[in-house]
Parts: sequence; structure tokens; C-alpha cells
Amino acid sequence: MHEILLPKMGNSVEEAEIVKWFKKEGDAVETGDPLFSIQTDKAEVECESTASGILRKILVPEGVEVPVLTVVALVGDADEALPDNMGAPSASAPAAQVSAPIAGPAAAAPAAPVSPGTGATGKSPVSPRARKAAEALGINPATLSGSGVGGRVMEQDVLASARSGGAVKITPTARRMAENAGLSVAQLSGTGIGGKITKADIARSLEQGIAQAAPEAKEGIRTVPLSPMRRIIADRMCASKYSAPHYYITVEVDMSAAKNFRAANRGFKVSYNDLVLFATARALRSFPAVNARWCGDFIEELSEVNLGMAVALPTGLIVPVIRNAHLLSLEGLSSTAKALAEKAQTGKLLPDDYQGNSFTVSNLGAFGVDQFTAIINQPDSAILAVGQMKDRAVVIDGGIHIRPVMKLTLSSDHRVIDGAVAAQFMSHLKSILEEGAF
Repeated sequence: MHEILLPKMGNSVEEAEIVKWFKKEGDAVETGDPLFSIQTDKAEVECESTASGILRKILVPEGVEVPVLTVVALVGDADEALPDNMGAPSASAPAAQVSAPIAGPAAAAPAAPVSPGTGATGKSPVSPRARKAAEALGINPATLSGSGVGGRVMEQDVLASARSGGAVKITPTARRMAENAGLSVAQLSGTGIGGKITKADIARSLEQGIAQAAPEAKEGIRTVPLSPMRRIIADRMCASKYSAPHYYITVEVDMSAAKNFRAANRGFKVSYNDLVLFATARALRSFPAVNARWCGDFIEELSEVNLGMAVALPTGLIVPVIRNAHLLSLEGLSSTAKALAEKAQTGKLLPDDYQGNSFTVSNLGAFGVDQFTAIINQPDSAILAVGQMKDRAVVIDGGIHIRPVMKLTLSSDHRVIDGAVAAQFMSHLKSILEEGAF
């Protein structure tokens, strides 16, 4: 009998919710077949079977959130006896008690790797301000889940713990949701492992509060349930808008040189979005202050340009990441961008495909949008909003000319990027595009 585990989806993913089972008990499965999909804190991901045989038992039903490496199903022969003491994980049972141990290679689950920046004991690092606040409030910071980079415990984590009584077990995502909604978690009961409050518990509490206060539904009004992805988008965007002081800078770019470059036969097809991505990666190399992150007590300026590109899905929005974009040729970047967009559209992205971004580009030009402002995709400190390229009348040397013009708007976090720096960055990006320096 083979154990099917909830896979480890990168160091930052500690738990996930099973959204859908593609097979039912009694169905035949092959290694590599899509078996179920999970909702992490960022995206929905399909998980493949790690064994061939008959799906004998589903241990975790749809809609239940469990830690990674939990046994979620058993695959074996049709006449093979099931182990004793099976059952879905309860709020008080650890993942190891989901099913009885089974002899064989699958029984030994690999140990979860320690997050970067943690010590040998696996404890999260603590910022100086967080340590000082914890000492003043009598809270042990080692018991807290950090919201900073690499799981670093920040001052806001300590204050949130103090507001909730200090002894409440709650996931970082659930804590942020509660804080954004002004919800006290002291009286909530958690349904997670060990009674931990999860994002599902927060969402349920908010729904109950809305239901109690909502007027009777009127004829002609359709109620649309929130998908897990929509909840996450709402949580992340609210957190970004509330915590980061946004400001905006817009430039108009003459795309004549880019248009001529694209029209030339170069052996591969390149889109205008590819040209913007390539130019952005080059500009970020010259402006490390824009390719940076706010970390509470310090600012990180990153040497690698990991370029996020927003992709619209029927269920919401996801941002796959082009890693080391500054090292790629235009053809390499274009190929990588197309592959990531296709994986996003087909639900094949893995957490490593959409984590670690340092700057994001969002393009709504294909939808006929001239100009817009975007909300920063944290942990980035800036995001570039790209409008459509459109023929416009412009004045050049006293004469009126028709030029293909594109409007670019940079949203910046003023804690990290000053206005003059943002203006210089946009001027440099504009020069690259207008000179056709690809």
C-alpha cells in the first residue's frame, strides 16, 4: 500500500487546502496522473499521483486544509487490506496520526527543510524591534509565526499576538486577514491541526458576521461565493494597499523604434510585452534601489532581477516569475514568458514558478486600456502598469506627427523608493524603449 502525501511546495508553503479530487475511491491511477488539486496561499496547483494502482482510500476530503507531507490518500492493489486506525485529520490530531504507518519506502517522509535565515533548531529569526516588544509584553517570540522575509518575526507579529491574547494559535495568513478586517480572534475556535485558526476559520467568521448584518436578498441579485483564490487576492491587495504608501509616476513612450524592431525578421516572434519586460529588466540593473524590498528594520537591494508578470485567469490573477531576467537574451526571455503564461493558463504552475519576485509588470493593453495604476505585488516595492500602444498626434520640432505611443505607470512604495529615484528609473526605461536598444 502506497501513501500519497500532500507535497512540499517550497519552503514558504506550510499548509494547503485540497480543492478537488480528480479520482474517486476505486478508480485506477497511474504514476504521474493528476490526482487532486490544492490551494496554497497563492495559487491552485494540480498534484500528481506518486504511485500506480487502485485509489483505495481518500483520507482528506475536499475543502480541508492540512500541513504539507500529510498522508491524504492510499493507493494499492484491489484486494490489498487497508491498514487499521485510518481517518481524516482532526483539529487535535497531528498529521502523523492520519493513517497507520505502512512498511515500505513511502513510509519515511522527507524532513521539511529549514527556511533560510533560521538556526539549527528551526526557530525563525527575530528582528530587534520585535524582540524588544516581545520582552516588554512578556511574549516568547519563538512561539510566533513570522511574516517577514524568510519567516522573520517582525514587531507587527508580536503586537498582533498581544492583541489576540498571546496564546492563540493562528496561521500567518489568517492573522493578516483578521487584522485587515479588524476581527478579534480571541474567541474563535480553530479547525486546523492542534486547534490552530486557519484562513478558512477567519473567512467563515466574516461570512457569518456579514450574513447577520446583511438585508434580505433582493430579486435580480446574484450572490457569488468567494473562491479560495479570490479570498487570497483580496487579502493580499488589502494588506499591500494598507501597509505600503503608494505613489504613481506616468510617462508616455514613443514606440516607433520598438515597432520597427519587432517588424524586422529576426528568426523568432517577439511581442511588445516581451520588449517591455526585457527593457524593464535592463533598467532595473541600473537602479537596484527599485529592485528592492522593505524588511521592517532594513531594506534589501537584490542583485537578481526576478521579474513577475501578471497573468489573468478565469478565477483571478497570478504572477509567475521570470528568474534572473537580467541574464536572459530577448529570445530567452520571450520563450520563458510564453512557457510560464501557458503553465498559468493550464494550472501547471508550481510554487517555485510564482515565488521570489523582485519587481512586477502588469499589462492591460491587450484589453484596450490606455492607462491604469496597479497595486504593488508585495514583497516588491514597485509595479509597472502597461497600457495599450495607440497612434497619437504628437508635436516634434514644431510639427505634428503621428506616433505609436504607450503609457507606462510606475506604482512605488515610498518607504523604499523616493520620487526622484522613481522618475530617473522611468526616464531610463523610456530611453531604452525609444532607442530600440534591445
